[in-house]
Amino acid sequence: MTVTDGDGPGAGYRVEVTAKTFLHGLPLFPDRLDPAAGVDDMLVGLLPGESAVFHVTGAVLENPSALGTRPVLRRVNESVDG
Repeated sequence: MTVTDGDGPGAGYRVEVTAKTFLHGLPLFPDRLDPAAGVDDMLVGLLPGESAVFHVTGAVLENPSALGTRPVLRRVNESVDG
């Protein structure tokens, strides 16, 4: 997983995830870090070696690498309590 600045000023962040194993339903919840944040895609499925890019907008983060940590980035079955 890598986090970089988006393309152009004020463009947010680019989060690229590469799967080591099969990932079914990979969501990104940037609003956990900044309530104004949004993401362009949700519930991405990846095979081993495949990559997906999420574009996060509306967020101003002190630590953008936190976009790749739990509970912001996780598998969908980790989203359900209990």
